Amino acid sequence: MKMISRILLLLILSSCLCAATFVVNVTQSSYQAEENHSITLEWTFTTKTQGSWRELFIICSLVAPHKELVLYRVREGVEIPDSQDEHFSGRVQIDKDVLREGRIRLHVSRLRTEDSGLYLCDVKTEDRSDKEKCQLNVSKIISVVPGQSVSLPCRLPNIKPAVVVQWTRPDLEPEYVLLFRDEQPDPENQHPSFRKRVELQDRRMKDGDVSLLLSNVTTSDSGKYECRVFQRESSGRKTVKLTSDQIRIVFLDVAPPPENVEGRKEDGSRNRHVGLIIGAVLIIVAVLIAALIIGWCLYLTKQKMNTSPDLQKELNSQ
Repeated sequence: MKMISRILLLLILSSCLCAATFVVNVTQSSYQAEENHSITLEWTFTTKTQGSWRELFIICSLVAPHKELVLYRVREGVEIPDSQDEHFSGRVQIDKDVLREGRIRLHVSRLRTEDSGLYLCDVKTEDRSDKEKCQLNVSKIISVVPGQSVSLPCRLPNIKPAVVVQWTRPDLEPEYVLLFRDEQPDPENQHPSFRKRVELQDRRMKDGDVSLLLSNVTTSDSGKYECRVFQRESSGRKTVKLTSDQIRIVFLDVAPPPENVEGRKEDGSRNRHVGLIIGAVLIIVAVLIAALIIGWCLYLTKQKMNTSPDLQKELNSQ
């Protein structure tokens, strides 16, 4: 009887161990990419050579604030392309050759800033399942000319309200472009060059909009801007903690119009030496034109003087 009990216990433990060995891993926990570029998201999962692909279920999706946007789905070992959300239509490809090796490789092309967010792959096979997530941040490139105002877009990743909004420039010291908390801007530690020039586009953050409005831009404003939001998250009945995610990167390029690029300094104003050179060239051109006019007049006068004696003889003969 004891022997039977031990055998049953070993079977139970071995089955639990097998179930525990099924794991889904993500190759990279965080991805950075630029708008209109491409990215490859990759997960791996445990496979069994004797397992049946008819019992394989996969669903990979972007976790959006109000719903999940499906990129890729497999049901009973068969791909279900119709389940793909129209947001990703024609932009996602799968490496089918590596799927049987336990690798999910999704190539997302023509990236949009709206593609930023949390990506989750849930894999089920037989009676076991596991899932793993990764973060994708798609940066936007915005080009403006000096003196304009510009909006740097950023939106909350979920419907929870923001407690603190941070806009930073990592290359500056201090790095804070705008710190917004307690429903108002906090100028402490703000970089001096942005004082009285930045604000949230909507202080009420309607629909999760935490975009930054920057006025009177100069070429020194060019650079990488990062948007980070802190939100409250309940942990248990009474414990409340703040969680933060970098949810948007924006590259700002401030440059004069193409026809005015030459001869401008970094602040967008015209270089004095270049102005003097252009002025000197204009003076030289004017002198040359005047010389040509005077030369032409002298030539005409000389021609008249040469022809006047002949004309006088002709008149006397008459």
